[in-house]
Amino acid sequence: MDKSAFYVAGVPESFKEQLIQEMHFTTGAIPVTYVGVPLSSRKLTIQQCLPLVEKITARVSCWTSKLLSYSGRLQLIKSVLFEMNTYWGQVFLLPKKVIKMVNTICRVFLWTGSNVFSKKALVAWDTICQPQAAGGLNVIAFEQWNKAAICKLLWALTHRKETLWVQWIHGYYIKCQDLASMSTPKQACWIVRKIFEAKSWFPNTNAITHLNQFEVGGRFNIKKTYTAWFPQLPRPNWKNLLLSSGPLPRHHFILWLAVQNRLATVDRLAKWNIQVPMECVMCSSQAVETMQHLFFDCTYSKYIWHTILTWLGIQKQIGTWEEEVQWLSQRVKNKRPR
Repeated sequence: MDKSAFYVAGVPESFKEQLIQEMHFTTGAIPVTYVGVPLSSRKLTIQQCLPLVEKITARVSCWTSKLLSYSGRLQLIKSVLFEMNTYWGQVFLLPKKVIKMVNTICRVFLWTGSNVFSKKALVAWDTICQPQAAGGLNVIAFEQWNKAAICKLLWALTHRKETLWVQWIHGYYIKCQDLASMSTPKQACWIVRKIFEAKSWFPNTNAITHLNQFEVGGRFNIKKTYTAWFPQLPRPNWKNLLLSSGPLPRHHFILWLAVQNRLATVDRLAKWNIQVPMECVMCSSQAVETMQHLFFDCTYSKYIWHTILTWLGIQKQIGTWEEEVQWLSQRVKNKRPR
């Protein structure tokens, strides 16, 4: 049977040798990986975080991931990849460079379906991370979420939870001091210091009192903290189209691109210096294929709209793109939009 490893620091060498001889342990060295995450008394390095980056890269490199549509990739980012991040993010504050690497992997995978670096992006990643009511796709902004998770550790210290690590920090560092006013212990390891320094994220209020506002049923709620930190963004007039539950995920994503004028119509391709025929291929006119023409000015599109509106019993003249989006947004406010 393998011998257990023994990790010790801060004791005389003679005492360390005595413990090893008595307990028959092998000597382990820090840093070490424990339950999938690296443990170190010093600041986490980029090299130690590479297993997380490699694991995410391997997941998006799977052959099944390449067959996904935009909406399928988005769902994979929201579920599988985010769960990989949160497992690490609830333990310690990840370096900003690692978070940037993870965001780049997710951004490239969403728009290209691969892990090969590319600057291609129809919409900025910051916009994608915004709530749906603000025109985003509600993808978690991991840096803010990571900070909210660290606040949970600070909250556990303030309430002196019955866990070994909380009791150890209270007995070794806090020692009956007021956590709200005491300074960060300089002799503490970097993980403990980061938890204490989380108080500075609430500069205008008492951090301890502020944290109590994020309790739900006597437990700290990371999601509530994350939401409270998100800035109040203006809501576009087409937000009701995205908040409706009727469209399929694939249609929902295409609609989201369309209302932000990010579809690859001919006029936009020309701006990217892509040489393609400028005329609309759906009608016999010589009009340039734009968003307005493709959906509402084209004779084929007008026929489709007229047929649908007649079937729904709606008598209405087709207007401009902005007018139709506004008209549709007003009609999906009820629970059963036709």
